[in-house]
Amino acid sequence: MNETCLFIIIALLFYIINEMKKSQKAQEKPKESFRQALPQFRGKMCEITLEEPLVMIDAVFSVKGILVDADDEWVMMETISRKKKLTKVFRIDNISGINEIPHTIY
Repeated sequence: MNETCLFIIIALLFYIINEMKKSQKAQEKPKESFRQALPQFRGKMCEITLEEPLVMIDAVFSVKGILVDADDEWVMMETISRKKKLTKVFRIDNISGINEIPHTIY
């Protein structure tokens, strides 16, 4: 009886360890990097979607504007808000998507 319980416990332990390894591999999938794609959007009107909010108060998850500059870590965008030009700077690692938009929408 004791041997049977011990066998079941060891089998469950192996199963749990195997499932944990599978979930870790799924989490380790490579994150898409936009470093190579950003130079083609420089000087164009685009919308960049962010993973985390840009400002905690407004909870801005997307930014529409002209991509002014981008380096290895940072992106600079020029936006218009209430007829004022604003410059926003955020990290490339925070980007989850980028789309070019026509000038007429903005």
